[in-house]
Amino acid sequence: MVAIEAIREIKSAENKAVEAVESAKKDAEEIKINAISDGKKIIAEAVAEAEEIIKENIKSKEEKAKKMAESLIVNEETKIKEMMSIGKVKILSIVLDDIVEF
Repeated sequence: MVAIEAIREIKSAENKAVEAVESAKKDAEEIKINAISDGKKIIAEAVAEAEEIIKENIKSKEEKAKKMAESLIVNEETKIKEMMSIGKVKILSIVLDDIVEF
């Protein structure tokens, strides 16, 4: 009887150990799935943040380039007006020289 009782206790302990191992495996798998899910969320957030930073950088560079282009246009238009004024003065000077000669 004692031997049978000992075998039952051993078998019971063995079953409890198997259940504990199976439970630990399930817990480990759940932890793994949660870690993967959390990792994906972190990656998605990082990607979204990086995209936002890139958009802001692009917008900033576009605004800077637009201001530079506008400045160049104003400068070149001023130079053109100056050249036109100089040209008009030269034309008038030539015309006055022709009038003075007559």
